[in-house]
Amino acid sequence: MRTPPTRKRLCCGAAVLAASVAVHQAAHADPASVVNAMRAQGCGRVPAAGVPARRHSSLDAAARELARDTKLGDALARVGYPAATSRSFYVRGSRDDAVIRSMLEARYCDEMNDPRLAELGVHQSGDETWIVMAVRTETPFADLRDPAAVARRVLDLVNAARAEVRRCGRDRFEAAAPLAMSAPLMAAASLHSLDMAARGSLGHDGSDGSSSGDRMTRAGYTWQASGENVAAGQRDAEDVVAGWLESPGHCATLMDARFTETGIAFALAPNKNPAVYWTQVFGTPR
Repeated sequence: MRTPPTRKRLCCGAAVLAASVAVHQAAHADPASVVNAMRAQGCGRVPAAGVPARRHSSLDAAARELARDTKLGDALARVGYPAATSRSFYVRGSRDDAVIRSMLEARYCDEMNDPRLAELGVHQSGDETWIVMAVRTETPFADLRDPAAVARRVLDLVNAARAEVRRCGRDRFEAAAPLAMSAPLMAAASLHSLDMAARGSLGHDGSDGSSSGDRMTRAGYTWQASGENVAAGQRDAEDVVAGWLESPGHCATLMDARFTETGIAFALAPNKNPAVYWTQVFGTPR
C-alpha cells in the first residue's frame, strides 16, 4: 500500500461564512449524499465518476480517527480497512449541504470523482466534517475463498506427487499410495493453522507447547505414525505444494509411504505478514 496523503484541510472564506449564516436554520448535512451528487454530476470541467461511493462503517470509524488527529494510514490500520488507494477530505464552517458541496467542489472535485474510490465514510463534529474515500486492496488470497475446495486441491496435488518416483534432496522415494482425507486430521490441521495465524508465527509447536502428535490425539485420532508439514505466505494450493516438494525435508514427509491418511487446512491472518498459514497432517491409524 502506498503511503496515503496527509489530511487535507479547507477552511471556508468570508463569502462562504456569509452563506453559512444565511442558511443556519437548514437541516444538517448528509455529506455522503453530497459526495455522491458530485460523483453523479461532476463539477465544472471535472467529469462525473458516474458511480456512487458506498457508505462503509469502517471508513466512518476511520473518519472519526481523523478527528482525533490520527494520520489517514494509521486510521485505516486501526479500523482494519485494507486500502489500496485512499483520500481524506476536511471542511469546516457549516453543516449545510449546499455550503459543504461548495467547499468540496472548490478544492476536491477532481479527487472525489476518482471512480476507483468505491467506498466512503463520514464523521461530523460541530461545523467540522471529515470524509474518507477508499478502495479495498484486492485480496491476494482470492483463490482461498472455499477452504474445502482448497483442501481437496492440495490433496489432489499431493497424491499426484506421491504417484511418481521422486528425489527429495539426496533421498530417492518410490511411488506411494494415495492419501485419504481424515476428519480428525482435518480438525488437527485446522487447529494448528489457526494457532499459527493468531500468533503470526510459523512452526510445529503449538502455543500450548503441543506437538503435531499431541494435536492428532486430542482430535480423536489414534495413530502409529504421524507427520506434519507447515508453510506460510503461499497464495494457493499449487504454491504451497510446490514449496513443500522443493524442500527435501517436507518432500520426504509428503512422500513417506507409511502414511495413509491426511488432514489439510489453512488460516488467514490479514493483519500479519505472512498473512496465511498452512498445515498438512499425515497419519497412519493404529
